Amino acid sequence: MMQSVLLQAGYIFNTETNIWLRSEYRGIAYSDGDQVERRIEQIVTTAKDLSVLSNELRSHCNDWPSSYHLSGVRANILRPFESELDGDILEIGAGCGAITRYLGECGANVLALEGSLRRAAIARSRTHDLSNVMVVAEQFDQFRTEQKFDVITLIGVLEYAGLFATHEHPALVMLERVRSLLKPNGKLIVAIENQLGLKYFAGAPEDHLGQSMYGIEGLYQTDQPQTFGHKFLAKMIHQAGFVKSEFLVPFPDYKLPVCILTTEGLSAPDFNAIELASQSITKDAQLPERTLFSLERALPVVFRNGLAVDLANSFLIVAANSSEYDPKSDVLAYYFSTDRRSIFCKKTSFVRCDGDIQVKRHMLSANGLPAKLDNPDLFFQLPCDLAYFHGKTLYREFVEIVTRPDWTTKEIQRYFSKYLEIILEIAHSEGHSCNSQPQNILLPGDYLDAIPSNIVMTDAGKAVYVDREWCASQGISFSYLLFRAITSLMKGISTFAQPQDPVVATRGGLLLTVMNSLGLSPGKENFAKFLQMESELSTFSSGVESRIFSTWSPNASLPGCSGSFPGETLDSRLKRTETAKSVAEKFAYERLTEIQRLQTQLAATEKAKAYAESLAIIRLQELQQLQSQLTQAHTQLESIRSSPGYKFLKIIKLASNRGRSDV
Repeated sequence: MMQSVLLQAGYIFNTETNIWLRSEYRGIAYSDGDQVERRIEQIVTTAKDLSVLSNELRSHCNDWPSSYHLSGVRANILRPFESELDGDILEIGAGCGAITRYLGECGANVLALEGSLRRAAIARSRTHDLSNVMVVAEQFDQFRTEQKFDVITLIGVLEYAGLFATHEHPALVMLERVRSLLKPNGKLIVAIENQLGLKYFAGAPEDHLGQSMYGIEGLYQTDQPQTFGHKFLAKMIHQAGFVKSEFLVPFPDYKLPVCILTTEGLSAPDFNAIELASQSITKDAQLPERTLFSLERALPVVFRNGLAVDLANSFLIVAANSSEYDPKSDVLAYYFSTDRRSIFCKKTSFVRCDGDIQVKRHMLSANGLPAKLDNPDLFFQLPCDLAYFHGKTLYREFVEIVTRPDWTTKEIQRYFSKYLEIILEIAHSEGHSCNSQPQNILLPGDYLDAIPSNIVMTDAGKAVYVDREWCASQGISFSYLLFRAITSLMKGISTFAQPQDPVVATRGGLLLTVMNSLGLSPGKENFAKFLQMESELSTFSSGVESRIFSTWSPNASLPGCSGSFPGETLDSRLKRTETAKSVAEKFAYERLTEIQRLQTQLAATEKAKAYAESLAIIRLQELQQLQSQLTQAHTQLESIRSSPGYKFLKIIKLASNRGRSDV
């Protein structure tokens, strides 16, 4: 059907690129750079697995462009509407096909529009095995069709409306044209950055132009991409003729969303949407190393004042052509775990059921878990549905401490003492008997994930351990769990405030201070072991070789902490220097041990290489001797065949075969 529509509109099929276009079309001058797009093209055209959750493609996600064009996390922005993504779909601005692939896998008839010739070709390469997808190289304002669509998507596209149009209000004109292409009950799905997003107030550069405060100050020119605020965008959608619209909020933003909050989730008094939003902040690949203020601390204030939508970093909007569209939903929020091996990818939905909130978890891969995985020491626990517990995670409690200026070592020590008590309390309540001495505590293997972000303190004061995914086949020591807890908290906070004691302003300093305060005195071998275990877990979960062991630096400052401390005394500076030296020595030993091991392997490899080379020389000599012998034998054989005696014997044999004896 789509093919006949395109033919009638004058588009032709290019057999080299497998895309549709007008014969005179030359494409638009839009690119991430020639080198970048050639690399993406090479990856896509040579990949064997092109699916949304492809482990192969994810292994190539090593910078922002590759993650944006290849990561399966991109598709999360449309997963809330999966059941509605059928019929005829028009995707405007397909890029290199990350969203196109997802729409095709949903089974809809997809017409993907892309203005760049190269990007259109890449998008088709990404979907070449999906017969329900067609890619057209064309500008939207010049797109010719009489076809009407059930769903039209503008994912990261509306902000570019002014680049290819001369109208006074190009975004409004684009929305009006889109509405004219929808069926009576059709829907438009828009994803776009918020001009007034909280992270932009915190100093993050404007996504398209790379300058801080550019959008907030309204510095956009007519020939530049332009984003909009909540109220302005809602009004423009209404002006375009859409009857209803709903704003959902993706975190950290729409490009690589981890969670999506619905209108119901933002307004429900018995649902703590702040928890999901806060824990997604550091997953923003475009967040600068330093922000003007702590986003984790500001976000709860924003939510409490009803500004979650107005100050969201991005919007996810559904606009309907019909008054029959009812945006209300029983779903309060979605949380996606898709930056991992495809067999481990899952969707978590927080759903209102008969007045209560249920946590429903669903695996996304159709293949299921294999009977045997590659690491016998680790396993993945299949998720089940759970009751929702309203409260605050221990992660949030830690955030509230370390984002306040002049936080103290004693506060941190009290926090982790409480954490130890909670872990023992949960273990005892589940029938596990544990030694009370931290250095001797051995916990069950399914406590591997009992880090602060997975422990909820309910409104009634009860500690609940949720989301037990990663498990160890054997028991784990509390010292290793504590190491995991501390490092996960460091990784989960975008900006620390300056501490009172400079000693805890570095990763290693904080780690040693906490562990020593609980009677644990980890040596060099302990840290090396813990880092190795973390590397193995990361490799197991992601399917990609981890670099944690070689890249984790104990001397690195905590995010937001500087090396200068106003008013620091000579004694405290000396103490900080000595601590840093001690930490550096511990980790230097680990690196030295690793280097020696690698050198040993290299020496063994060189020895094996030398042996192989010697053996190859011997085999070559033997081959040459055999070839010489073969040549000699061949010469001798020819000499015999040409001799008179051989010819006479041949005549005798021939006569004998014919029964003649008178020769």
